[in-house]
Amino acid sequence: MAESGLDDQIDLRAAADRLGVHYQTAYRWVRSGKLAAELIDGSYRINPAELDALETRRRTPAAHRPPSGERLERQSRRMHDALVDGDETSVRRIASRLLEEGTPIIDLIEGVIVPPLREIGTAWHNGELSIWVEHRASAIVERVLGEIAPNPRGRRRGRVVVAAVSGDLHSLPTTMAAVGLRDDNWHVDHLGADMPPEELLDYCASNEVDAVVLSSTNPETAPLAESTATELRAGGTAAIVGAPGSTLLQLQVEARSVVAAHADAVLAATAR
Repeated sequence: MAESGLDDQIDLRAAADRLGVHYQTAYRWVRSGKLAAELIDGSYRINPAELDALETRRRTPAAHRPPSGERLERQSRRMHDALVDGDETSVRRIASRLLEEGTPIIDLIEGVIVPPLREIGTAWHNGELSIWVEHRASAIVERVLGEIAPNPRGRRRGRVVVAAVSGDLHSLPTTMAAVGLRDDNWHVDHLGADMPPEELLDYCASNEVDAVVLSSTNPETAPLAESTATELRAGGTAAIVGAPGSTLLQLQVEARSVVAAHADAVLAATAR
């Protein structure tokens, strides 16, 4: 560890904020030796120079290629078993290791996490698993994604709100959308599921929002999602309604497209 005075060192939480990662991620890096730290009076203290060194290592392309499709399939099967067993530690370990190996977070979600969740959901629907297994698996994934979600750096593309309307109680798709958009360097206000349309409209009227992404996984609430999107557009906010089967890459492309189109329309209206 580079030499420095105690006054120059920062605590672990400040280090995590500076690195743009969850506190628990920084803690694991310290425990594994990836991030050098001193334990002083029961608290970890880190030399800022060590943060710069870690950032350099993280930005340096790995000598090896990202995991192959075959490896991702194997890890997806392991992920399935861990989710069925409620083994949150293994779920977190699989996800963290793949990210450290260079797996893009979208590939992790769509290639390793989503297939087991679909399989578990199908097994529950067929009476092969109890519903609590499906609910527990979804809750584990939400917690893990919350820990590994990227923190955008530098200039943001803009500000996006992610939510699901009243009656749509599935929060996990909104979490995945939020992670995918943060990965594309958007500032994301994640409002979760079961959001009343009038509250969402009020939020957008009270804040500078570039776009709203409405997750729609419940066919019964799909008309409400569409009508809410129509109201948002009428009020001057670009809106996207997601649907089952849409990919996070498609969401990234669509978010850029609708925000750019909205900006062009505003500019054209101003020039008249």
